[in-house]
Amino acid sequence: MDSLKSLLDNKQYDLVIKLTETSTTSNDLFYRISAFIFLGKYEEALYVIQDHQEVLESNLVALINAHINLLCVLGRFEQAYTVLDYYANLPYQSQVVEEILRKMPKVIEAEEKKQNTFKFYSDEELEEMLKSERFEDVLLALDIIKNRDVLAFLPFLKELLVSSNKEVIKSYILMMLVKKEVDRDLTISKEGQLINVNPKKLNPPFQGEVFDKVVKGFDREYKDSTLSQIATQLFSQYSIYIYPDEYKYSVNEYLAVFYLLAKDYASSGNEDLSLLSFANELDLEKIKQIKAEIEKMLEEF
Repeated sequence: MDSLKSLLDNKQYDLVIKLTETSTTSNDLFYRISAFIFLGKYEEALYVIQDHQEVLESNLVALINAHINLLCVLGRFEQAYTVLDYYANLPYQSQVVEEILRKMPKVIEAEEKKQNTFKFYSDEELEEMLKSERFEDVLLALDIIKNRDVLAFLPFLKELLVSSNKEVIKSYILMMLVKKEVDRDLTISKEGQLINVNPKKLNPPFQGEVFDKVVKGFDREYKDSTLSQIATQLFSQYSIYIYPDEYKYSVNEYLAVFYLLAKDYASSGNEDLSLLSFANELDLEKIKQIKAEIEKMLEEF
């Protein structure tokens, strides 16, 4: 399992697909789906879901997200609504699943609207959207630009990397430039500090020792798949926010903080950390301070 994660991180997508040809476990199959998605082979990813629906339903949160988003990418919006009805009629599993089911119609609607409008925007209109004060306008422009010649918009993107008042916007721009392997020396302002970067030389987010240890720790320590799923989503958002900065807290501090954040999100309780195996090693005041800091960051999402 760990080897599949490492291979995926190292972009060895074809090897992941080969190694999972006969897999029947949920985790392996989700790695297989991810590999197909990274390669842009969306139909093949859908076939994995269709062939192993029952097995994959052991992780409904991940499955609903993957299935609906794949159908949206392929422009099959009516089918997406039909599939969503199917999931909505399954027996109750958790509050997190119910929350995702509640949000998904808006996701489908937004994606349909976005795809219908993408082709009508000129480069000049996109440039104006990048200058907008509205967070949603800038995000939409970036979503369209990533499928065009990014270098044509580089002067505007360079300005946003320094001037935008949203850290998430700057992170999204940088992530797009990293994916496009743009070989330019750029400056980005993160939390008031100017940083010199070259996207081609940066590692993508969601990689590295700390990220891997924290995500694996969610499953090991929380003993609750729902909390683990929520924590993984929140930690991924946090990773986007701070990108390209390094993680500055210890793995155990992150595990404690995101345990509390996940419980808040799931409305499941208090600030009791006693279930964590390392609870007696924690500085509770520091954990509360870190939690407040990260909560503020997550407000941008």
